Amino acid sequence: MSNGKKYYNHLFVNNEGYAKIELNGWESGVIEEEEQRDDFVCWLRNPPRKPWSLSIPYKLNGIIKPAYPDFLIVRKDDKSKFGYVVDILEPHNQSFDDNLGKAQGFAEYARENTGVGRIELIRKEKNEVNEDKFKRLDLSKREIREKVLQAINVEELNHIFNEYGKFDF
Repeated sequence: MSNGKKYYNHLFVNNEGYAKIELNGWESGVIEEEEQRDDFVCWLRNPPRKPWSLSIPYKLNGIIKPAYPDFLIVRKDDKSKFGYVVDILEPHNQSFDDNLGKAQGFAEYARENTGVGRIELIRKEKNEVNEDKFKRLDLSKREIREKVLQAINVEELNHIFNEYGKFDF
């Protein structure tokens, strides 16, 4: 790919040690935040509709659809028997119609896959000093997951984001 930035910490790199990947502003911002973590190892862009892509089912208007979360992040984790954990991150614009469906699909996936690390739906919002930052809702946390699964509309999801979402950086 001729466009894109060189990433030296992508899971798959070329013989020169980098992957050249084009990300939008939200995606590159999320990766920049992840790279700052002390336990960060590497990341993988999860492309949609590839035979090997991670797909999480969700409902939209009563139809089951596949969601392809943008990123898989590998982190060091001393509590894991393997020494590593994989996080699933989805930067997602809150104005899209599929927000509640995807949040509930991710919450159900988190309930069924407790060995996964963070499972985050991420929005760009203003923080307490009026800066655009990424607010994260971690659906691997039981209390948050259960509230999301019980939500009946996007307004309730927005309330859950306001109450439990966190700005990590």
